[in-house]
Amino acid sequence: MVALEIKGTKNIMNALLLSEQFDSFLAEEAVITTFNTFHIDGHLVKEFYSSEELEELENSHKSNVFSCWSDIRPVCFQLIKGKKTPVSFRVVLHAAPQLIEEIAAAPECGVAASLIRSLVLNIRYDNGKVTCVTGSGFTTFIMDKSVETLWDAYVRQLLSGFGLDFEEL
Repeated sequence: MVALEIKGTKNIMNALLLSEQFDSFLAEEAVITTFNTFHIDGHLVKEFYSSEELEELENSHKSNVFSCWSDIRPVCFQLIKGKKTPVSFRVVLHAAPQLIEEIAAAPECGVAASLIRSLVLNIRYDNGKVTCVTGSGFTTFIMDKSVETLWDAYVRQLLSGFGLDFEEL
């Protein structure tokens, strides 16, 4: 786990809300506080979809649990846009299954993809600062920390690739 404070709030907000840079992630939740607190649960409600639509979603998202950030992003943007900055927001993003498989396939990784439940990126805005915190979950207890190390490095590289400056906390 690593905590990174983003320098340049506007830059991360643009990357998160106005571009497709985070669209490969899955959204577990978004909580946005402006004049009210809006809670978006990213869990797919399977009863909403026909079996064909659900199969198509699973094939396109590679997930049958969470919505794609690209589907949630416009709603979040509508809630945040305006002349006033939000009081706070929190977005919980998950690596898509194919990214988990790529990380597990790395030569320096000692953990099978089937044991990795989630690789998470928490993005939080509060008191004028944006903090990104990584996390991981496994299906069983694992002493090997190679997955966390690779995930932390991936997130640092991703943020740098987006042109975002950050400082480790």
